[in-house]
Amino acid sequence: MLINIIQNEKKAFDTFDKDGKRLIITNILYSMVFPFIVIFSTAFVNRATGNQVMAIVNGFGFSIGLILGNYTNGMLLRKNINIRYIFSTGMLLSIASTFIMMMLVKDTIGYSIIFFGLLTGYGSGIYWSGRQYLAYLVTKEENRNFYASIEQFAIIFFNALIPFLFGTLIIKYGRRTGYFDEIMAYQGMAAFMVLMIIYAVVLVLKSSFKSPDIKRFTYWKFSKMWNMHRLFVVLVGIMSSGIMFFIPLLILNVAGDETVLGKIEISMAAISVMVIYLLGRITSAEHRAKMMMTGAIIMMLGGTVLSFTIHNNDLIFSVLKISFLGVIFMKASQLISEPLIIMSYAATNLSNIGKASKLENRDSYTYVFDNEITMNIGRIIGGLVFIAINFWVSPIGALQFIFIILGAIQIISSILVKKLTAVKVNK
Repeated sequence: MLINIIQNEKKAFDTFDKDGKRLIITNILYSMVFPFIVIFSTAFVNRATGNQVMAIVNGFGFSIGLILGNYTNGMLLRKNINIRYIFSTGMLLSIASTFIMMMLVKDTIGYSIIFFGLLTGYGSGIYWSGRQYLAYLVTKEENRNFYASIEQFAIIFFNALIPFLFGTLIIKYGRRTGYFDEIMAYQGMAAFMVLMIIYAVVLVLKSSFKSPDIKRFTYWKFSKMWNMHRLFVVLVGIMSSGIMFFIPLLILNVAGDETVLGKIEISMAAISVMVIYLLGRITSAEHRAKMMMTGAIIMMLGGTVLSFTIHNNDLIFSVLKISFLGVIFMKASQLISEPLIIMSYAATNLSNIGKASKLENRDSYTYVFDNEITMNIGRIIGGLVFIAINFWVSPIGALQFIFIILGAIQIISSILVKKLTAVKVNK
């Protein structure tokens, strides 16, 4: 039985060609680094500046950098520069700039923190636009759900493992022994991540990825179908900003510090990793709207429980605070809902790139670029919503209600996914 399961999984993996398998392996390695770029860079800024708004300002820089990186990637591809070099440079820059920030940032840096977010986002933008384009080239409609599930499996696994190793083991060890403090721990971990990316770069340079022939990729006007896709992506981008920045801030401000963050990540990851992988194997295009709707409802449920518990400091059995349990419930909800939403988004995005390219007779990179721009517009809007609630209500109030808002927005996304999936384009 076990042998049959392994053989079936191998057959599923073999639906990808040699370059597709290389891309998956490279992305798995990047998934090891990505939690540090996003989760712990947010936590680091919050610790170094003592101001959670600074973490959002850093996030704005990150989102703006992503847009600039996407544009740079397209311009370099137009000049026929090898995509392997561009892709590798983006990977290396995204973590190297995070390392530089952790070496230089002090509690007096103020709003110039946006520069480090900008630099990290710039490298990430080059990387992600290249990754999206290569993913479109190496996948087919039949295996795009599976490809998206492998990506989410790796992201969830390492989003749990890295915070546990770093937050729970490394920082806790430093505190207990006095050999290093939290800032030194961040710096050392960032240096290790640079080495991991260097290894990934070596793998990319040994690959046979081919640079596309791009004539033009910037347009203002699009078809009705792609404009609907743009609205869908903005809504997902708003949710993405919540997951990237608000979950770490919620845990650090309500539940504790980095050691708590690590414990929560590792203990909750098992809830979702196998489910996500299996969904990728058994679902098809017509299931994407249902996955999106399910994820939205679960996120709203987690946000509702959190909103009713976050201000209640009564003790349960004189040990656990209800507010802490609310954070735990919200984190569990996020670990189930986010992969469902992102799986649906990623597979729908790859399908829509192909549809729009045929409908409008434009290069497919046009839609990769526009999609990344639109996604980051959504992330910036999400950050602005958070800051508005932060000032009009309270810092904790912003964290208290933001997840209900994010979940409600994704219900609209599920309706759009259903409509977009129904669009048929003649080959």
